[in-house]
Parts: sequence; structure tokens; C-alpha cells
Amino acid sequence: MKTRLGIFVFSLLLLPMAGFWLSGTDWSNEFAADITSRPKHFAATLFTTFALLGFVLLINHITRLRTGSSPLNVQSNYFLVMGVASAVLGWLLAYLNHFAANWSSEPGNPVSSLLFYTPLFALLAPAVLSTRALLGSFAGLLKRLARGILLPAPGGETLVFSLIPIAALGLLGGAVWPAQLFWLLWLAPLLLLVALQLLWHEGTIFSGLKSGDWGRVICVALAGIITCNFAMISYRMSGGSLEINLPHPLFAQPGYAVFGLLCQQLGDVIAEQWRGVRRDNLSKKKKKFPISVVVKKS
Repeated sequence: MKTRLGIFVFSLLLLPMAGFWLSGTDWSNEFAADITSRPKHFAATLFTTFALLGFVLLINHITRLRTGSSPLNVQSNYFLVMGVASAVLGWLLAYLNHFAANWSSEPGNPVSSLLFYTPLFALLAPAVLSTRALLGSFAGLLKRLARGILLPAPGGETLVFSLIPIAALGLLGGAVWPAQLFWLLWLAPLLLLVALQLLWHEGTIFSGLKSGDWGRVICVALAGIITCNFAMISYRMSGGSLEINLPHPLFAQPGYAVFGLLCQQLGDVIAEQWRGVRRDNLSKKKKKFPISVVVKKS
């Protein structure tokens, strides 16, 4: 798990930088601006962070009412680790935006940005996973989605050697030709993580498509769209301004879906730490037999 995550992080850091360097572009003139840090944007970020925290708590409460258990309570350690991973992922995606410049911002103090934006980034993946759990509580929906179209896929090695070059092209080429390959740059992290899972002979979020089970993929994609739209609406309603530089505003929605899939795939990798460990009764002693047995000597 740690090896895969290490490869994933260093690939996202080094490959776009290598592509930018190979393109021969002047760093000082072309490198995208940092995340905005004017006071009104900090206030909007703080409001969005609390709104997203309330969103996570509300979603988990609704899930508990529907199923009798809350993912946040049952898997508290997992969600804490996912919060850290989500913060790192958020800053990695902000780093990729330096090359793609698909959202506009103003230069600011890195220390202040780190302080204000890290809690917001840390809530994104838990919000996606919580929303996915709520959508998954609708058994009828899952049954319908489980009878979808079969999607045959090539063997593991063939798929790995196809996905890795595509992901590398996205990370390298997206930095060189951001106007043409921005979509592949944002798709590359998901493709890379899926390829690493297959390389380690692990399942992916797309494994169920071979049998026609589209439930997990669709629920996670919807969770990403719901979570990201909620965060964006909260940010703009609180006075923040973030310009999306895409050919059409609707292009952001597939990006939100891909983000949801990336969060779930990252969550699956981290969940391997708890593989084979029961959620409860790990430290409890074995209960005595409730009926006393009396043995008489003959």
C-alpha cells in the first residue's frame, strides 16, 4: 500500500514538472498563479469548510437513520486516515492546476493558504465516501444498477501496460499542451492509481463492470458531483470567486465525477490496512456460556 501511494504521489509531482521543463517554457511567465489568499476568500474558505463539515455530519446522520449505523462512527479510524489522504490529494490537484490553469486565482502567502485550505481539502474525500454510503443504502437502486451492460476488459497485464502510458502522457502532455490535453491531465491520477492496483493484483472500482454491476461506479460518480457542487455553491454564496477556465461550464461536472472515483479508489487502497481485521470484538474476551453446567461425580 505505501509503495503504491508513494509512486502515485511522486508521479504526480515529477511528471508534470518534467513535461513543463521539456517544453522549454519560461517558468516565471507561464507558471500558473497560486491559490487566492485575499481576506474575503479566506472567509469564504472558512465558511465552506464548516458547511462541508455540517454536510458530512448530516449525511452520516441520515445514513444512520436509514441503516442503523453511521460510517463515520463505525469506521472512525479509516475516516481519519482518509482525511489526511484527502488533504494531500487536494494539494496535489492544486499543484496540477499550476500546469493546466483550469481555475483562476491570485498569488498569495503559501503559509496562510496551507492553514486555511488544508481543512477544506481534508473534508472532501470523507464527504464523497459518506455520500456514496448514503446512495448505497438504497437497495432498490443498487439492484437495478447491478443488472447493467457487461463491460469486458482485457487481462490485467494488458490493461496495466495500456493505462500507465496513457496516465504518463496525461501528466507529461497536460503540462506541455494544457489547452488540448487538460482533460487527460485530470484523468491521469485515476488511471495511474487503477494501473497500480492492477499491477499489485488488487481489485479496482471498475472490477464489477465485468459482471454488469455498475452500482458502485455510478454511486461514487454521483457522490463526487453532489459533494463538489455543494462545496462550490457554498464557496460562491459566501463571497468567494473562483473562475473556471474550461471550454464550457458543464465540463466541470465530469471532472467532479472523476474526482469522486479517484477518492473511492484512493479509499480502497487505504482500506487495505484494515483488511482481515474485524470492526468490533477485537479486544473483547470470549463470553462464558450463559447456562451453568453441573457435573456430578459418579
